[in-house]
Amino acid sequence: MDIKKQNIQFLSDITSNILDWMFNNYPNKIFSTSAFGINGVVLLDFIRKKNKDTPIYFIDTGYHFKETIEIKDYYKKMGFNIIEATSTVEHSDKLLETVGVDVCCSINKVEPMKKILDQHNGNIWLTAVSRDQTSTRMNFRYLQQQNSIIKVCPMLNWKEDEIWQYARENNLVYNKLYDKGYKSIGCQPCTSIVKDGEDSRAGRWNGLDKDECGIQEEVI
Repeated sequence: MDIKKQNIQFLSDITSNILDWMFNNYPNKIFSTSAFGINGVVLLDFIRKKNKDTPIYFIDTGYHFKETIEIKDYYKKMGFNIIEATSTVEHSDKLLETVGVDVCCSINKVEPMKKILDQHNGNIWLTAVSRDQTSTRMNFRYLQQQNSIIKVCPMLNWKEDEIWQYARENNLVYNKLYDKGYKSIGCQPCTSIVKDGEDSRAGRWNGLDKDECGIQEEVI
């Protein structure tokens, strides 16, 4: 018996069961968000099996790598219901250096996310987060009530190697930057290649005491 392969099958079954429950009980209330990282690509594959018309929001900060835009466009052409959201604040190439990282994240990520959540008041927000991504996410639960939104994290206990195994076994198309040494991909100015032995999120806001942009925290 291939123990590792069987474990990933068990994890996939758990994720699938959670999604079955959601789509059976709340078929018209589910939406998701994605930056098309490897976790998000795996979740998209599960969504494809349930309802490909599920709204998938992509927050365009104006600072994404071209490879991120390319992978988003690929899945859009594949028929996923991808909706692009942006900040209401006029974007400028000088915004980041003018206001700093935290304010930039608030303007370009958190503010558009709040509008998405307000639009889906009373609905279910499906995310691809896993506990081993950051210390903040270690305390996440499969279902979380955030005001009138229920946030569901069906991939919560997946490990990084299991996510990659699923992606490769299912021939999923992913961001080319992963093959260049990136392990967690965000906005280009705040993302760097991770060195051997470093945590997968070490390349995000390198040198700063920061590991979340604010979207996955209590934003409502």
